[in-house]
Amino acid sequence: MGVPAAWAALVLVLTLTPAQEMPDTPQWELLSFDTAAHAGVFAVLAFTSYISARRQRRFPTLRQQALWWVGVGCTLFGALIEALQMTMNLGRHGEWSDLISDTLGTLAGLGAAWLLRRWWQA
Repeated sequence: MGVPAAWAALVLVLTLTPAQEMPDTPQWELLSFDTAAHAGVFAVLAFTSYISARRQRRFPTLRQQALWWVGVGCTLFGALIEALQMTMNLGRHGEWSDLISDTLGTLAGLGAAWLLRRWWQA
C-alpha cells in the first residue's frame, strides 16, 4: 500500500498547509476549483487504495471487501481532515461541502477502479 499511503500523506500535508501560505484564488473560481480539487484527490486516493487492497494477499477480508473498506476509510479520512482544519488554527476552515466533495470523489475513484477491474477480467 505504498502509493496510497504516500498520496494520503501528500493530501494531508497540502490540506493542512496554513492559509497564509496558500496562493490567492479569485472568489468566483474558488467553488468550482475547490470542489473539483477535493473530488480529484480523493478519486485518486480511492482508486489507488482499492487496487492495492485487491492486490494484497495478507488480509483476505480486506481483499474481498475492498470496495466497502476503502470507501469508509477514504470518507473518514476526509472527515478527519475537515475536523483538523477546524481545530488546528491554521486559518483553514473545515466545511461540509468539502466533505461531500471528498465523498463524491471517493465514489468516482471506486467506481472507476471497479469498472477497470471488471473490464480487465472480461
